[in-house]
Amino acid sequence: MKDIIFIIPTFKEKEKIENLIKSFSHIPNQNIEIVIINGNPEDETSRWLKTCNDNRIIELNGDPTLYWSGLVNVGLNYALRKQDEPQFIFIMNADIQFHSNILVPFLRRAGELKKFQLAAVTVSRSKVISSGVKVLSWFLTLNRHPLAGIPADKMLKNQLIPVDFLPTRCIMFPFDALTIAGLVNERFLPHYGGDYEFTYRLTKLGYPAFICTDAIVELDSTNTGVDVFNKKLSLTKRIKFLFSIKSTSNPFYRLQFVLLVYPWYTIPSAILLYFLRSFLEVLFGGYVIKKIFTRKEAGFSGT
Repeated sequence: MKDIIFIIPTFKEKEKIENLIKSFSHIPNQNIEIVIINGNPEDETSRWLKTCNDNRIIELNGDPTLYWSGLVNVGLNYALRKQDEPQFIFIMNADIQFHSNILVPFLRRAGELKKFQLAAVTVSRSKVISSGVKVLSWFLTLNRHPLAGIPADKMLKNQLIPVDFLPTRCIMFPFDALTIAGLVNERFLPHYGGDYEFTYRLTKLGYPAFICTDAIVELDSTNTGVDVFNKKLSLTKRIKFLFSIKSTSNPFYRLQFVLLVYPWYTIPSAILLYFLRSFLEVLFGGYVIKKIFTRKEAGFSGT
């Protein structure tokens, strides 16, 4: 029986997977499984994984047609099918690294809390980026991203910061939460927004979300994604990218997110504001919007 399962989706990210797997040298615990779900099976990532000496690693075949949510669900289904249930589930992105045993602060907090979701603080270029989202106004789609923008060395330690949504760059939750909440909603949120909807669903089911400031992961600065905020792109390309499945500003998936997550009485205003924001982001390249909303790291759900 493995106490902890790490679920890590990937697609053509050999170098990032190499760096992440090296991070696991900081975790001596042998009672874990590191489950890599490869969306492009038998590629160079697969070949590299076969050379690893770490017997805690398991590779599962995904499918090139699956995006983030679908790949994560392959891993979650693997955990659900195990005869011996693990105690905790981690979901990690492939584009992070850590430089200490992050299990120590997570398990310490797990001993203090009965029901929870815990996220590590994410750092990029020595500054904290969005590691969780607190809703300020559902009507106005206004959110706060605690800690975002501050230097990592100025951050207070030994803090649990309550939030509403968590990006799943590095989160941990009890296995029983998965049995109650079910899988990530890959049908309506196949890529961006799936993590926010999933973690908010856990919150509503009694597993509150916290940022744990004693656990820190570092984001690869070459993290990929489609950015309509890039003012160097032409208007035509920004419009094209807007409707990409990998665009955080995609109005269709913003609509799905609102319908799945927002209180019913705030849905009309939220849809209107999200569509307006998507239009302005494309029209102005996004930087005007960032200045207006003093946005440091807004993540999927806007400012």
